[in-house]
Amino acid sequence: MWLDIIRILVPGILLGLVVGKLVVSRPYYLRRVLPRFWIPIARRMHRRKWCRVISIGLAFAIASLFLATIIGGALQRAGAELVSEEEYPFYAIQKTYPILLLVIVNVVPIFEEWIFRGILLEEIARRSRSKWLGIVCSALIFAVLHLANPGTYPAIIIPMFGAGLLLGACYLLSGLGGAIIAHNAYNTILVTLGL
Repeated sequence: MWLDIIRILVPGILLGLVVGKLVVSRPYYLRRVLPRFWIPIARRMHRRKWCRVISIGLAFAIASLFLATIIGGALQRAGAELVSEEEYPFYAIQKTYPILLLVIVNVVPIFEEWIFRGILLEEIARRSRSKWLGIVCSALIFAVLHLANPGTYPAIIIPMFGAGLLLGACYLLSGLGGAIIAHNAYNTILVTLGL
């Protein structure tokens, strides 16, 4: 149990310190997720723009599912374990409280996308002057930090890195809203199929 607590807290604290420092140095990152910032933008968006953002998000969700299925299947055939059904908390929640799991997998991606794409990708791209380096680095951080989840094994990094790359590309094409839609749709489809 203590190992799981450390496994969760240490990366969480490190990520919190980095993101906190970036948000303090660039308050735009925080303002961007406040309703008074994005609601006026959403109201001004035309139907065509909404359709574009939603379509791109859903297309990337489907691409992520396809990629995760191929990579995850190949890893499992090679004998690599991705998650432990006994230790991975989402399996227990799915069996006991499936509606709660749907809420969790749709709320957490909002924050994940804001942190990994909306802050880290942007900051890495700004400092390196390369959006592609921003995508790769933020995807790698995204993948490695998924190891903080109890019951995950190092092989989980490979499909998560692929998903992070696709979510980064989705972010560049459709913004934070599109990336959130893609991540939420991906999670919702996975949980629904699991039910």
